[in-house]
Amino acid sequence: MTFTATVATLSLSPGTPTGSVTFYDEAMVLGSSILDDDGRAAFTSHGLAVGSHLITAVYSGDATYTPSSSTGLAQLTTLRQLFVSLLQR
Repeated sequence: MTFTATVATLSLSPGTPTGSVTFYDEAMVLGSSILDDDGRAAFTSHGLAVGSHLITAVYSGDATYTPSSSTGLAQLTTLRQLFVSLLQR
């Protein structure tokens, strides 16, 4: 299962944010990724247990832009998704 976060500015500030995004399942860190040139970070998880998860993305900030976090994304993992994930490894 791949989660993608896009960090964008709300102002007319020049440049694209740099830094990293950390992905969480509630308070547990799933992993992190460096922003690409378009301000996107992606993380693929193969370890989510069957059940409900609340996924958030937290941007680290950089010299120009302050840290920020997303609202939670409710994700339901089923046995079928886990089976497909195992086959794709």
